[in-house]
Amino acid sequence: MSKFLHVLIVEDSQDDAESLVTELEQNGYPTIYQRVDNQAEMATALNSEITWDIVLADYYLNQFDAITALQFLQENQIDLPFIIVSGKIGEDTAVEAMKAGVHDYIVKGQLARLVPAVERALREAILRTEHRKAQERLRYLAYYDLLTGLSNRTLFLEHLSRQLAQSNEKIAAHQECFAVLVISIDRFNVIKYSLGHDLGEQLLIAVAKRLEKFLTNQDIVACIGANEFAILLTNLENSHEAFRKAEEINIHLTVQFQLQETTIFSTFSMGIAVNNIDYEKPEAMLQAADTAMHAAKGNFINSSIFYNPQMHINALEKLRLENDLQQAIANKQLHLNYQPIVALNTEKIEGLEALVRWKHNCFGYIAPEKIISLSEETGLILPLGQWVLTEACSKLVTLLAQLRDKSRSLIMSVNLSGIQLSHPDLLSQVDCVMQSLQIPGKNLKLEITESTLMNNTSMVFKVLEKLRERGISLCIDDFGTGYSSLSYLRYLPIDTVKIDRSFLSPDIDNKNYDILKAIINLVHSLGLKAIAEGIETTTQRDILRSLGCEYGQGFLYSYPLEGDEVLSLYDEQGMGNG
Repeated sequence: MSKFLHVLIVEDSQDDAESLVTELEQNGYPTIYQRVDNQAEMATALNSEITWDIVLADYYLNQFDAITALQFLQENQIDLPFIIVSGKIGEDTAVEAMKAGVHDYIVKGQLARLVPAVERALREAILRTEHRKAQERLRYLAYYDLLTGLSNRTLFLEHLSRQLAQSNEKIAAHQECFAVLVISIDRFNVIKYSLGHDLGEQLLIAVAKRLEKFLTNQDIVACIGANEFAILLTNLENSHEAFRKAEEINIHLTVQFQLQETTIFSTFSMGIAVNNIDYEKPEAMLQAADTAMHAAKGNFINSSIFYNPQMHINALEKLRLENDLQQAIANKQLHLNYQPIVALNTEKIEGLEALVRWKHNCFGYIAPEKIISLSEETGLILPLGQWVLTEACSKLVTLLAQLRDKSRSLIMSVNLSGIQLSHPDLLSQVDCVMQSLQIPGKNLKLEITESTLMNNTSMVFKVLEKLRERGISLCIDDFGTGYSSLSYLRYLPIDTVKIDRSFLSPDIDNKNYDILKAIINLVHSLGLKAIAEGIETTTQRDILRSLGCEYGQGFLYSYPLEGDEVLSLYDEQGMGNG
């Protein structure tokens, strides 16, 4: 409050108004006042530039009255201390006035209570203002995202709930088409952790502003997660318009962001849910769009994908598989198959590759690549990898003991994931298995994918060197599918390179022949040996032989076998005890 008390006096007697002002000023309140005696004058005064502190009102006026003045304030949501200063109006009338919202009642001619009443009313007004601001702050915290200033998930769901209710009230033939979009910034964590949290937050703010600028007033945009936004698009003609708008938004967002002195390019994944499915709750429609967004993240063709119910089924199936995989590892319900690796010139078995298998009680056999991706996503790759290494090496010990020709070598190949390779306990785990089973390093080969070797090469190099010191052979798996740097390949301590099956078309056309020849020549120039996987025909075998490829595996020689079947195959080659 300024040094002057601004008083709006509702009074039709100028003398009575001046008496009130005199009483206030004599008690230390310099006063600026305006007297009004009808609603029109009161409205004009309230709309003036003066910020009023309090209203003093006579109960009865010729053209007006205190209760009508109070109601006018309430209807216009103006919260001012309101004190009636009037002749005797009766106790019942005074009580009703207090119930209506009057803060105090003073009898004219008895103004000794005026100043104390005004002071109390002003204190209460300050408390009400503070309480209102606190309530507004709490509401803001409950319904808005602090960083971007956008609506949050709670408020977005309220908007969506009203939209669903309005849609359900309309006749089906005239239902309005609307859609929910969920947008995620791709690789946001990479941006945040490489460029810093501050720049990451600036990117979120910039995305929010760009969305607000692009969308219309009837569209609702919200920040619903760490790097996720939701949009409610209404008044659409059909689902095609929803997709068109999603694509326009994507184009708008993928323009570079200039943040401080840093230029950031980012892609975005979008999921779209249209009200052509009967969503009973707003949470279900938002979840549908979110599910579609995650499907878009794994789609390298379309950045915007419509939700369909099969996505939900797939998500539930994946969740169940993740849980069941954890139990399967703990309860040893997985098993290994072994695919022979043969020397192409002699067609004798030189080694085996251990391949994990899982027969689910509902879904049947789960694809190996699905087992690996699930285990990597859930962090189960570490216990799974340890189990595979131990189990494969145990089988190796059994087979070595049963070989008739002890001069023959047998190597067990075990796949190693990037997560395992970067784990600090890898070397101690390998040592523990080798020592407990008394396996020479020369009988163990670890296969690492090409992409894993290209990530964090300095760390990878050190770990591979330690493994080589233990006599373990090392192989690059799926060679040709990644982005190898030949300069790194020269220095990696590897022994063999496994050529990916994608280069072995049924008849190996001229293009693939040239690629195979180039890869094998490269491998040999580095002093390494080549293994080809996926050999299914004698034509493929003969071409690989002619190119000097040393080893191969595939259905031409054998499908992946159970442990006991491996020994039978050795017997056929005269290697077992028979």
